[in-house]
Amino acid sequence: MVEPDREERQRNVTLCVIAPFFNEAEVIPRFYDTLRSTLDSLSCVQCEMIFVDDGSTDDTLGILNELSRSDDRVRVYSLSRNFGHQIALTAGLDVANADMYVMMDADLQHPPQLIPEMVERWREGADIVSTIRESTEKTGPVKKLTSGLFYWIMNRLSDTRIVPGATDFRLLSHRAAGALREMPERHRFLRGMVS
Repeated sequence: MVEPDREERQRNVTLCVIAPFFNEAEVIPRFYDTLRSTLDSLSCVQCEMIFVDDGSTDDTLGILNELSRSDDRVRVYSLSRNFGHQIALTAGLDVANADMYVMMDADLQHPPQLIPEMVERWREGADIVSTIRESTEKTGPVKKLTSGLFYWIMNRLSDTRIVPGATDFRLLSHRAAGALREMPERHRFLRGMVS
């Protein structure tokens, strides 16, 4: 697939939302309803959802499979065991093919309602649209301290700057996703790799 130019980005394009799931049976219906409603509101965008079950031990896979039977925009992939969040996101990206990709968590900490704004930034020419968590009300002082320390250390040790508060909720253009796919790292830290 060739990256659309700015004029083509205004026309009918494709979007793939990739979400990993690990023992998320309780939140799937609310996540799916919110995501579906948001995607249905996008004009001139054909949408697909790739849901990756990361070795869940509850009924997550069964619920996801039921969604795929009732909505032909949903594709479900199941990993043989729990490989972790970053590998599950990567697995979803590896099987996707679209003009743009949104990577997000299924626990609703990443609000699907932001997707239209992210798509608009892509239409304006952005290859990467990242989200930053400005505050978390439930985060205690120890978590805030260790998170701040993590970003400080990472930015001191690396030539690649990682914005504090950056999340895995992002939009990638086809070109950016292709570059990410070419990275051979087995132990993946997508926030750093995208940066």
